[in-house]
Amino acid sequence: MGWLFKAGYSRRDMIQDRAKGWERTNPDGTFIKSNCLAHCYRGGVFSGVLWSVWERTFTKDDQQIESPQRWIQCDLLRHQRDYGWGYKDMEESMHPYFYSCPLRYLDLVPIDQFGGNQEWRTRVSNYHARITEKRRARKATRNG
Repeated sequence: MGWLFKAGYSRRDMIQDRAKGWERTNPDGTFIKSNCLAHCYRGGVFSGVLWSVWERTFTKDDQQIESPQRWIQCDLLRHQRDYGWGYKDMEESMHPYFYSCPLRYLDLVPIDQFGGNQEWRTRVSNYHARITEKRRARKATRNG
């Protein structure tokens, strides 16, 4: 999928828009609700990644009719000069080549319950292990 830009949007506007839940009722009476359970932005002034965890529920006559769905969303965000902010949306199953997803998001979407991409999750864990090791090494250098 390509990039979608919204004229005049600030980064804050884009994040708020991309983390906004929605709901609808299908013609058969099924009520579908999607909620953002958590989100965070990792990046700089002109580009970054918006990580989010989503849950979708399905009810009819106030009874759950389908198991809830959860997934990790990866929205690449960037600023286009003289226009505003835009995004390119991806999700875990697409194996985005970005690994700064918070580790707790993996816990919010257990792979055995909701599915996912094990290779991508391993790379996310490895990324965080490398970051932790670099911080330890810097701290040891300063204290040593």
